[in-house]
Amino acid sequence: MHTEEKNGLKLLRFDLFRNQEDLSCAVATRAGGVSSGPYFGLNLGSGTGDKLELVEENLELFCGVMGAESARLGRMQQRHTANVAVLENGGGAATENTDALVTAVPGVPLLALSADCALTCFYDPKRKVLAVAHSGWRGAFLGVYAATLNVMKMRYGTEPGDVTAGVSPMISAANYPVREDFLEKLKAFYPGGADKRFLTMKDGLHFFNLRELLRSQLETLGVKDHEFMHLCTYAEKEMFYSWRRDGGKTGRFGLMAMIK
Repeated sequence: MHTEEKNGLKLLRFDLFRNQEDLSCAVATRAGGVSSGPYFGLNLGSGTGDKLELVEENLELFCGVMGAESARLGRMQQRHTANVAVLENGGGAATENTDALVTAVPGVPLLALSADCALTCFYDPKRKVLAVAHSGWRGAFLGVYAATLNVMKMRYGTEPGDVTAGVSPMISAANYPVREDFLEKLKAFYPGGADKRFLTMKDGLHFFNLRELLRSQLETLGVKDHEFMHLCTYAEKEMFYSWRRDGGKTGRFGLMAMIK
C-alpha cells in the first residue's frame, strides 16, 4: 500500500496495481471533502443522513482526483447480499440491492462504499475485466466473492488465476467482538471446527477476523495474487468512518476503480 495526496484528498493505492497502466484504483479516506458533523470529511454515502448536495460534491471531488467522469459513475444500493450487476454504461441511479459491479467498458468508474466492511477490486488484465465488491460478514457468508468471479467468468471468460485483487481497510479482529448468535451462523457456514480459523478469544469474548475469512476465500477460489491493506477502520478515526465505533451515525468511505 502507498498513499497519495491530491487536491486535499488522501488516497490509498495498492502496490499490486502499480504496473497496471490500464487500471485506476484507489481507496478514499475521509480526509478532505465538505461534509461536517459526524460525517466530517469526504463522506460518499447518500443514505447516511448527510446532506445530499454535500455527498454529491464529495463524489465530484473523488472522481476529479481519479480522472473519472462523475456522470458515468456506477453506484450500488448495497444490502449485504451476493448480488452482482454488469454495467455496460455507467451513470444513472444506483443499482438496487447489489453488492458487486462488473464491467469491461473503459471509462466507467465503479464505486463501492463502506464504514467497516471490506471493499475489493478484482481485475483481469488479460481480458480487461473489472469488478468491485462490498463484503461484511453477511456478504462473505453468502459468497459475494464467488458470485463476482462467476459473473466475470460467464460473461467474459475470466479465470480466477488471472485475477489480481486489492482489498481495502476494514475493521480488525481486535475491535470486532461477536455474540453467540453470530458464532452459530459462522459454525453453520464453516462446520467441523473450520470456523475457529477466523476467531480469537480474549477476556471471555470471541473476536471475528473478517480479513482472514476473506483471504481464505480468495485462496480457495484460486485468486492467489492479492493485497490486503492492513489498517483498521475502527482504530483509525482520522482516516475512516466506522459504523461500530460511531454508533451507526457516520459517513462512508469508498473504493473507486476504472479501466482506462
